[in-house]
Amino acid sequence: MTDTPSDTDDTTEPPASPEIPEPSPDHTPETDDGGRSIAVYAQWAAFGILVLIALVASLQFYFAASAAVNEFVTRRYRPLFRAGFNLVVVLVAATGISLLVRRLA
Repeated sequence: MTDTPSDTDDTTEPPASPEIPEPSPDHTPETDDGGRSIAVYAQWAAFGILVLIALVASLQFYFAASAAVNEFVTRRYRPLFRAGFNLVVVLVAATGISLLVRRLA
């Protein structure tokens, strides 16, 4: 018997590489003092401004659609069209709220 390893004896393992931890998806950049960075605050401020603009545009659309119903629908059918339009608005809002709750939960 010989002390040299045979060709069939492959017990050598590759060198272990150091593992680098991956950042979590909810990781936010932080400053040295443990607070949030200015970029995060700027993003939240931009988000708030855009939500405000979307709210104003949504209200204007709602009132314009109501005015269109008043203009093009006879007086007899206006309550029916307004009820249908309001139902669609409520269903869209409920769907959006449901999706947001699912994402946050």
